[in-house]
Amino acid sequence: MKKIKIGLTAVVLLFAISAFALEPVKLTPAVKAAFEKNFSNARGVSWEKNNEFYFASFTLNNEDVDAAYNETGELIGISRRVSIKDLPLNISLALAERYAGYEVDKTAVELTVEGSTWYSFKVKSGEKLLKLKAYANGEITVESKVKI
Repeated sequence: MKKIKIGLTAVVLLFAISAFALEPVKLTPAVKAAFEKNFSNARGVSWEKNNEFYFASFTLNNEDVDAAYNETGELIGISRRVSIKDLPLNISLALAERYAGYEVDKTAVELTVEGSTWYSFKVKSGEKLLKLKAYANGEITVESKVKI
């Protein structure tokens, strides 16, 4: 069950780019304190609440970042966009070997959940679009395939 929640949170976190809410989100004191401790230099913070999770979108060191917290203030995951050029070397080598001839997105989403980091991005070849998930050790898996 915990893996399902983490996976769901990861997917939601990928797409939780600041939406405009009509009412401000009321944070629990634990969430507010944890965020201020974790990201004291954050700027332009906006919050969303989805079921049991709080999502913060903000700028940190000139980068757009998203973070997810549970009700008790535990940091569940963080994400940011990175250039494909900044992927770990193992991923770059595996990508060049396994997907030679594919057009690769210029950016990837770096996602860290419970200490594990992976990257999500798309590659395209002809009428085939693949959404890939890559780990720092160079392992790359296909999350979805779309015929375009």
